[in-house]
Amino acid sequence: MKNRRVNKQVVLIFIAFLMLTATVLPLPIAAQEEISVFNDLANYDPPPIGHRNYFVGANYLPHMHWVVESLTHYFQNNGTYVPGIAEEWELSEDYLTFTLKLREGVKFHDGTEFTTKDVEATFYCLYPRMDRPWYFISEIEVVDDYNMIFHQSEKTDRVQFYVLWHYQYVPYSQYGQFSDRVKAKIAEGYSIFSDPEEFEDIKNELFDYRPDEAIGTGPYKEQSIAETEIVLEKHEDFWNGVPPIDEIHIQNVKSPDVAWSLRLAGEVDWMWETPTPEQLDELETKPFAELIKIARPMGPAIYFNHRIFPLNVKEVRQAIAHAMNRTELAYIQYPIGGVPEEYITGGSSAYLPVVVNQSFMDEYVTNFRYEYDLEKAEDKLDGLGYTKGADGIYVTQNGTRLEFELLSAGDWLVAEATEAVAAMLEQVGIKCTVRIIDPGVMAATDGPFYLGNYDICAFFGIGGHAFIFEEALIKYNLVYPGCGFPVMQSVPWLPEPVNVSALRQRIDLFPAEVTQTELNEIYAILVYVWGDQLPAIGLFTRPVIIMLNKQKFAGWPSPEDTIYWNSLSSYAAHGRSYLFRWFMLKPLLQLTVSVEPSEGGTISPTAGTYPYMKGETVTFTATAGSGYNFDGWELDGVQVSTSSTYTVTMDMSHTLEAAFSGIPAPPPPYELYAAAIVIVVVVIVAAVYFLRK
Repeated sequence: MKNRRVNKQVVLIFIAFLMLTATVLPLPIAAQEEISVFNDLANYDPPPIGHRNYFVGANYLPHMHWVVESLTHYFQNNGTYVPGIAEEWELSEDYLTFTLKLREGVKFHDGTEFTTKDVEATFYCLYPRMDRPWYFISEIEVVDDYNMIFHQSEKTDRVQFYVLWHYQYVPYSQYGQFSDRVKAKIAEGYSIFSDPEEFEDIKNELFDYRPDEAIGTGPYKEQSIAETEIVLEKHEDFWNGVPPIDEIHIQNVKSPDVAWSLRLAGEVDWMWETPTPEQLDELETKPFAELIKIARPMGPAIYFNHRIFPLNVKEVRQAIAHAMNRTELAYIQYPIGGVPEEYITGGSSAYLPVVVNQSFMDEYVTNFRYEYDLEKAEDKLDGLGYTKGADGIYVTQNGTRLEFELLSAGDWLVAEATEAVAAMLEQVGIKCTVRIIDPGVMAATDGPFYLGNYDICAFFGIGGHAFIFEEALIKYNLVYPGCGFPVMQSVPWLPEPVNVSALRQRIDLFPAEVTQTELNEIYAILVYVWGDQLPAIGLFTRPVIIMLNKQKFAGWPSPEDTIYWNSLSSYAAHGRSYLFRWFMLKPLLQLTVSVEPSEGGTISPTAGTYPYMKGETVTFTATAGSGYNFDGWELDGVQVSTSSTYTVTMDMSHTLEAAFSGIPAPPPPYELYAAAIVIVVVVIVAAVYFLRK
């Protein structure tokens, strides 16, 4: 009984010892996966001022390009599309139907499936805004959940562009309440172009709508929106897989100085800006910054209300062109090197050799330089019989003063450059009062530019010739008849006037119905009309510096990949989404590799700290040195293999150690043991002998 009690005490003491050990000794902790974060900046107002309504431009929150997405990715530089949530499409040979097939199984962030119903909802919500594609679309036919047909009232390839790339798609669950009503009105026979009042209530309610959350099919969804920061988290059910970057943080920074301090400190992973020369010099010294410079073939232009006298007189517009120093204006706005327009022909001068040949350039385009020349400007006005008043401002024969309002949003042409335009014009006797308005108001479809509520206006106006001709000769002139430029125009080599708006529409039929010769003739006519009549005066184009944080992320397209980077000349945020939707961009993780002891052997690749992209695998080989054995590999302190080779998967940052141990010395040979025994025996015998003696 006593022995049992003793045994029980021993067991209890042993258990207590184990419990004490457990509280003192650290237990192995499973490695926690790192959260990878892409950091960006924006200047935004949080809700309720900032909003998620895709159809209202002003105060649209800056994170939406990651949340809602277009059907494909479009490389503007070569005109190719990458299939995304649209898998297949076809423009018919007669250019009158566009067939679309959606990818099956694409999920919105709320778990519902993306179908043709959502495409319909998006397009019918565009209808009250009189958006450009509805100028061509006669009907949207839904075949089933994944197939639909856009029937076109005119032959064009522009519907394809708008459907596949220009717009991002929102869910019917949020916007069906408006799109269904628009669809019903159209079914009753009403048209936004002839009966806009029938859609006014729907339009107002749509524009006033403020969703409580953004729901899209994009790779990221909202986690939180606050005064200081927007946080997005990866969409685990994204159609292209699980995004490799876990979160996107968009810091709300209203001060340009603070924004630059964050960029210079490496706390921002992306920049698409035009810095000052000093800022660029400092940025070039930063080891994390990879810089790519693109010449953005887009820039501001001066538009005229052609319904106002005497702005409807081409010599007045030509005088204004000669009065503006475009080089000076370019450097006021972009001191790192704005590029003044060499020729005033609508599109960027860099693209002129693409649309007209050298002989046409030599005969006609050379006259459209409109170099800065105050004397020529005044000669144009004097030639009209205008005279200067006592204050130096020109007056027409009927007493109309050349005094106008110059409207600008301060984004395409900054306030300093706009004021400089007014000062330049006043030098030749044209007085302008500058009025700066909110960019969102300026760009709104019911704003002063689209509706023509201006005298002279500084707005976007340089790009590719086909694009600018469409914007100014069709969109701004017919869909939103703001500038009032006459569509019937004459050129010296044709006996009769031509309809320039109709000619522009024919460009979209190349090569199906327009031959190369016909296309060349169309471009020649439009270039000449623009250069002679000046519906708008292009000023300069913008240089852009793109900064990438190469120490945190890999997978950026090479700086030599001009197809990608130059496609960001417009749609910058829209185009950047490609890097996230197709997982081009991956976080860099650190792998620290060591040898213990350092003299125990070698490994290949050698010891050190290396950056690897998330998901990358790296194989190491260990070779023991003389006198050592290889014991195995320890990953994050845990032995994982005794093989001489080991492959690490970079799912997080890791430490890897190759462990070696010394080889024990071999036992002495048999003869040494025998000799030692003999010596011991002799010593013992001698000791006994002497002790006895």
